[in-house]
Amino acid sequence: MLINTAVIPAAGFGTRLLTLTKETPKEMVPLFYRINDEIVTCPLIERIFSQLFDSGIRNFCFIVGKKKRAIEDHFTLDNDYVKLLQKNNKTFQYILQDFYKKVEQSNIVWINQNIPKGFGDAVLHAKEFVGDKPFLVHAGDAFVRDSNEHIPKLIDAHAKNDSDITLFLREIKNPRSYGVAQAKKIGKNLYYVRKVEEKPKQPKSNFALMPLYIFEPIIFDALQITKPGLRNELQLTDAIQQVIEWDGDVKAIKFMRADDCIDIGTPDNYFRALKVSYRDSLF
Repeated sequence: MLINTAVIPAAGFGTRLLTLTKETPKEMVPLFYRINDEIVTCPLIERIFSQLFDSGIRNFCFIVGKKKRAIEDHFTLDNDYVKLLQKNNKTFQYILQDFYKKVEQSNIVWINQNIPKGFGDAVLHAKEFVGDKPFLVHAGDAFVRDSNEHIPKLIDAHAKNDSDITLFLREIKNPRSYGVAQAKKIGKNLYYVRKVEEKPKQPKSNFALMPLYIFEPIIFDALQITKPGLRNELQLTDAIQQVIEWDGDVKAIKFMRADDCIDIGTPDNYFRALKVSYRDSLF
């Protein structure tokens, strides 16, 4: 099964990272990585795009909103700047040229979510773009380590198990601030998901949903009939539960390390992501 389409929600206000995010999208915060034996920085959203591209994705739908123009500008080719780098810094010229080459080889669509009404609403905005194909969803504020390893694993698991939904879980001691899954292990790093709940006050398991999924188009049917939930927003977790109630097949694989997936939406988590990305860049 070929998965070549990704939806990247990036429309949230990022209020927990104020005042940085007053004018700068949180998806544009810098992280470290290594290239040509040199540690460099680039925006998180660029790393997500490049890692998805390297995993075979060619169709990209970014869900953006107010004050996200900086993201679109970053994905706009600037050949004059490349020429300037040719004189001053060959390494950065190579990095930018490689990024632009991937952009040129991709089909990129920008869709506005004018009023943030939840993660589920953002995904629903991509319905016409996605059509009747399976697709991947990667939150624009999620730092995933070794994505060139994890994303192919998710795609492979979805194809092998012929599921309606395949998602990532991570075991967390107190997952009340996450979507939480009740899941049964059915194979080596493979779980059958029996129930999901968004930010429960009393979680029934330690399995937290991570914001990296593959969906069949049935998720749009579920989103269209799902009522607003927590914070009066359309929650993607609630739509996943609807698919489960329709006897849909929802499977999961698990991140093994605590820092394999970090939501950079809070100062503490962003600091963690900086430390992890820098440490990984040393090797």
